[in-house]
Amino acid sequence: MKKNLFYLFALICSMSLFTACSDDDDPDYSKVIEEEIAGNYKGTLDIKLDGTTIASSLPKNITISKAGNSAINLLLADFTLMTMDLGDIELKNCQLSQKDNSYSFTGTQSLSIDQYQLTADVKAAGTIEDGKITVLLDIAAKLNGASQKVQVTYTGTKLTGSESSEAKITAFTFDSKFVTEQPVINEEEGTIIFKVDEKATAADLSALVPVITISEGAVVTPGSGEAKDFSNGNRVAYTVLSCLLYT
Repeated sequence: MKKNLFYLFALICSMSLFTACSDDDDPDYSKVIEEEIAGNYKGTLDIKLDGTTIASSLPKNITISKAGNSAINLLLADFTLMTMDLGDIELKNCQLSQKDNSYSFTGTQSLSIDQYQLTADVKAAGTIEDGKITVLLDIAAKLNGASQKVQVTYTGTKLTGSESSEAKITAFTFDSKFVTEQPVINEEEGTIIFKVDEKATAADLSALVPVITISEGAVVTPGSGEAKDFSNGNRVAYTVLSCLLYT
């Protein structure tokens, strides 16, 4: 009997030792995460709602940080769907796997926003290779009890930190017979003022198309070449953000 118990004890010890060894064999990507993967990425979002594209090439940054020797955190801040501010998409402890020079990961998050009576389950899958990232977000949402499927595709490139942080409009012009004096930019007041023909009608000014030049590495919204309504003294707000500043 004692001999049998000894064998049983030896078997349990062997199993425990085997389990401990398997933990030690987990991949260690610490150096790769710290030196190559972690950081800020500049890119764009494409969004589909129930299979229909509702937004494309929206400028957005994401941030990746180290969560462990083989795991990362991913933050997509201030995510907006149509007019709804859904807050941060934050995927924590996403486990990395490697194939050649490519690293892939998956993650999940649940959202609940009382303001819109919205709940959502977010599933993410992404790849990172040579400073470039692609993330696919499948969002199963319920808005006021109605189910909706949102698909988000993010593609971006890691910022090196040497990019320009300047963000301003350097030129703003119109190629229109209704504009009698080209716009004058006042950086201190943050205004761009131009004059139009007194005989121009509201219809004439409802779809003026500006040509906008901005500082290198920046983005402007609305974009250059996009028609806007300047009729009846209507003011159009333009936002310029540098590649290092937009999130």
